[in-house]
Amino acid sequence: MDRGFDAWAYLVSAWAVEFLVWSYPFSYGVFLNHYATHEFSHVSSTVLSLVGSTSTGLMYLLSLILLPLMNRYPYHKKNMMYVGLVLCMAGLVGAAFAREAWQLILTQGVIYAVGGSMLYFTVTTYLWEWFSEKKGLVCPCLTNWFVDYPATYVILFHSGVGGVVVPLMVQTLLDRYGSRTTLLALGISFVVIIPAFPFIKSRTPVSQVVGPRQINTQFLKYNPFWILFAANILQGLGTFLPTLYMPTFASDLKLNDGGTIALSLMNGASAPGLVFLGYISDRLDLRASILLSALGSALSVLLIWGFASSLPPLLVFACIYGFLAPSWSALWPRFVFVARGSAAGGEDPGESATLMCIFVAGRGIGNVLSAPIASGLLRPWAATGKTSFPYGVEGYGPLILFTARLERRTLHLSDRR
Repeated sequence: MDRGFDAWAYLVSAWAVEFLVWSYPFSYGVFLNHYATHEFSHVSSTVLSLVGSTSTGLMYLLSLILLPLMNRYPYHKKNMMYVGLVLCMAGLVGAAFAREAWQLILTQGVIYAVGGSMLYFTVTTYLWEWFSEKKGLVCPCLTNWFVDYPATYVILFHSGVGGVVVPLMVQTLLDRYGSRTTLLALGISFVVIIPAFPFIKSRTPVSQVVGPRQINTQFLKYNPFWILFAANILQGLGTFLPTLYMPTFASDLKLNDGGTIALSLMNGASAPGLVFLGYISDRLDLRASILLSALGSALSVLLIWGFASSLPPLLVFACIYGFLAPSWSALWPRFVFVARGSAAGGEDPGESATLMCIFVAGRGIGNVLSAPIASGLLRPWAATGKTSFPYGVEGYGPLILFTARLERRTLHLSDRR
C-alpha cells in the first residue's frame, strides 16, 4: 500500500475520471447563460437552472444508494463503472439534440448525474485499498477521516485544474460552434478515460457478495447530529448559487466573458480551500472552522459581490468565496466524529460510513432545492434601478441577500451544537 506502480497508476486514473465527471456540472453556469440567450431563450431561467441543480444535487444524493450497494456487491463495481460511462456519454449526447427544457433536465441533468455518480463513487471506494498513510482528504464528496496529504494533493488537483480550465473551454466551444457541437464533443471526451479503467481495481480478491451488517443508528437520537445535518443542508442550499448564476450575472453587467473567468477562479480556489479548512479543522475547535467558512462566505457575498459592479472586485469575490464556501465539505469528517461521538458504543466504521453518506446527501438536498428557490428571488425589488451596484441590477439584490442569509443561518445553527 501507498507505493508501487499499481497504487500510483490508480491515483492518476482516478484523477482523470474525477476531472471529467465533476468539471462539467461545475461549469453549468456557462451553459445556463448560453441557453438563456440562444437555443432556449423562450424558456424561463427558473426551468433552465434546474438542469444544473439537478445534476450536482443528484450526484451527491445518490451516495445514499450507490455506496451501500457497492459495499454489498463489490464484485460488480467494475460493471457499474462501465454503465456510468455509457450514461454520462448518453446524457451529454442526448442533451445535444434536446429541443424542450424537460429533455435537458432528463439528459444533462438526471441521466448524466446517475452516470457520473456511478463512475465517481466507484473510483473513490478503491482508494482505501491502495492508500493508508497517504489518503488524506481525498475529495469534496467522499472525504475520509484520516489526515495526511500527499495523495490528497494529487486527486484534489483535479478540481482545481478542471474547475479552472473547463469553463473557459466550454465558453470557447459554445461561442464558436454552439451548444450541439459542444455537448457532442464533451460526451465523446469520456472515451479518453477508458484506458484508465484497467488501473482502477481492487488490491485484493473481490467477494461476490458481502453479508449485511447491522449499523448503529443511535446517532439519530442526539441533537448534535440533527443540528449539523440541518446546517449542512442550508450551506448546500446557498453555496451553489453564485457558481450557477455568475456567468449570467456578469452578462447582465455587460462584463462579457468576465463571469466565465470568475467561475473558473471560484472553482480553482476551492482546491486549496479544501486542504486549508481540512487542516485547521483537525487542529482547532470545529466551531472555528465553521465560523471561518460560513461567516467569511456571508461577508464576501454581502460586501464584495453586492458591490461588484466591475470585473476586478468580481474576481476578488470569486477567489474568496471559492476558497471558503465549497471547502465546507472538508468539515464532514469532523461532523461524523461529533455525531458519532454523541452516541454510545464507541467507534463503528460502518456507522461512520453511514454518517458520511448522510452528510454528502445533505448537500445534494440543498443543491437540488437551490435553483427553484433562487429563481423565485430573481425579480425586481425596492432597490432595483436605484443604484448601479448589483443590489439594484435586475433581480440580483434578493438573491445576494438570500445567499448571505443562508450562510449566516448556517453559522447560527452550528453554534447551537
